[in-house]
Amino acid sequence: MLRTILFLSVCASAVVLSSCCEPAHKNSSPYVVDSLFQETHGRDIDLVHSDSAYYPIYTFGIQNTGTADDNFTLQLRYGLTAAGWVSGFDITKHVPAGAVVFFQTPTLFPDSLTENEMFAYVVGDTSPNLDMIYYGLSFQSIDSAEIHAVQPTLSIVYGAIDNGPEGCNTPASTMSVNVNSLPVR
Repeated sequence: MLRTILFLSVCASAVVLSSCCEPAHKNSSPYVVDSLFQETHGRDIDLVHSDSAYYPIYTFGIQNTGTADDNFTLQLRYGLTAAGWVSGFDITKHVPAGAVVFFQTPTLFPDSLTENEMFAYVVGDTSPNLDMIYYGLSFQSIDSAEIHAVQPTLSIVYGAIDNGPEGCNTPASTMSVNVNSLPVR
């Protein structure tokens, strides 16, 4: 009887241990194609201040240099954490292995670049409008909206695998993007 209980204990332990796994990382890797970076501006979105102003529109070409398709999230953050406010966007797109996909900050009217993007806004409002998102990021001159002047924090989140609580979830990796490495307008 003791042998049977011991045998069953060993088998149960083996089953429990075999269900634990070392999470495999998704073979994807983002690469910002500097030559594809573009910036322009929008106008008249600053309804908060009730005067006309410019806001930046940035377009990033991001390549998946890995062998696995993945969802990449480009995170742009503006603001002063010391002052207690941060605004920005999370732009998520599916990027096939080897492909280059364009990520663009939101505009008033969706276009071919932004119509399939998922945006998350980093503000306290649950359904913010675009003028509140760009609050503090609107300028009286076009040059002030240039990315090297604004200096947002950029990062790309990638490689997460969510197979449920028993599927050895793999946390996402984050890659920082150096704003100063992007071409000047």
